[in-house]
Amino acid sequence: MTLVFQPPAPDHVPAELIVDFDFFKVPEDVTDPVQIWHRLARDGAPPIFYTPRNGGHWVFLRYADIVEGYRNHEIFSTRGAQIPPIEPFPVLQPNGVDPPEHDVFRKILAPMFTPLAVRRMTEGLHRRAETLISGFAGQGGCDFIADYAAKFPTGTFLELFGLPEERLPEFLRIANVFFRSTDPDIRAANLLEIYAVLEDLFREKERNPQNDIATTVLQARDSDGNQFPWQDIINCGFLLFVAGLDTVTNTMAYVWRYLATTPDARQKFRDRLDDPAAFLLAIEELMRINAVSNIYRRVTHDCEYKGVRLRKNDRVILPNTVANRDASIFPDPQTIDLDRKVNNHVTFGVGPHRCIGSHLAKREIMISLQEWLRQIPDFELAQDQEALSVFGGSVMGFESLKLRW
Repeated sequence: MTLVFQPPAPDHVPAELIVDFDFFKVPEDVTDPVQIWHRLARDGAPPIFYTPRNGGHWVFLRYADIVEGYRNHEIFSTRGAQIPPIEPFPVLQPNGVDPPEHDVFRKILAPMFTPLAVRRMTEGLHRRAETLISGFAGQGGCDFIADYAAKFPTGTFLELFGLPEERLPEFLRIANVFFRSTDPDIRAANLLEIYAVLEDLFREKERNPQNDIATTVLQARDSDGNQFPWQDIINCGFLLFVAGLDTVTNTMAYVWRYLATTPDARQKFRDRLDDPAAFLLAIEELMRINAVSNIYRRVTHDCEYKGVRLRKNDRVILPNTVANRDASIFPDPQTIDLDRKVNNHVTFGVGPHRCIGSHLAKREIMISLQEWLRQIPDFELAQDQEALSVFGGSVMGFESLKLRW
């Protein structure tokens, strides 16, 4: 098999730009996985450096370069950008292709995730959140990840796709393997399993169309009135499967972890329960400081960028948490200011591939926090947190977060 996007040997990388850094590996003394990124800056890593780990890739550490990586698709492509490299990998629609090709499926999906479309989901989201929280609110404690943060966005995905709630454990397991494993055999088997699930889903929607996202994608037509290629339909479903689950789960974990240790912040949110605009302003700040995703790009051709030689098929990582704490952009960036007015964070990306589900993600977090504070106004971290329950990778987070009240 020819590996179309195989990275070259790093003989074009000068020794002074090589840093031994594994973004999947979190040292035992680190209790917050984002710190592995901020240690780089504190330890004086070059703003653009290369690591031989995970197949070899570049890392950008400045806001301006990370934004350029998002926006300049002529150099930094989303197609075949996986780290570690794995081929064949699904060409996710629309985020796995570049403009103008990516516009086709983005136009199909965009109307389903506009602010107005998301507001129409509000009642159902409130109902889901209230039901989940009331199930353990009287118990005096929970594992926030297992009991809420994993279930809420995944359950929402199942509903939007017209799938039964009973399949929640299956989807949680599949998503966990997709985001966590670096074993090539396990990753390949995981891709095949996701493909099989999506194949069954869309075939069922062919037989029994419903008012859901899967049916909408299936019934979309190209400019000639024809159905889109079946593989593109499957790959669009693949994107929606992986895009809205793990990131929301782990962002929630960070937000609740912060609030559990910060009584003043809990009070601010309680004071704003009936002021959605102020509530959302504060959530934007928590989205900035708690960016959990590290986004991949692939270099399209040999070139020089900021004095650094890049070769075709080099991989690049854009760590949002680093960009969001760049002092040249954010005054006092390490401080969490729930009244921060100007907040140009890149948590959802920028440019043509900006997260199409950003309005839904923010609404999920806002509604979850509103319902939580109504039922559990005060809470704290439990003392018996599990050791080594943190992980790095494309999405960082916690396997467990025990809360008490």
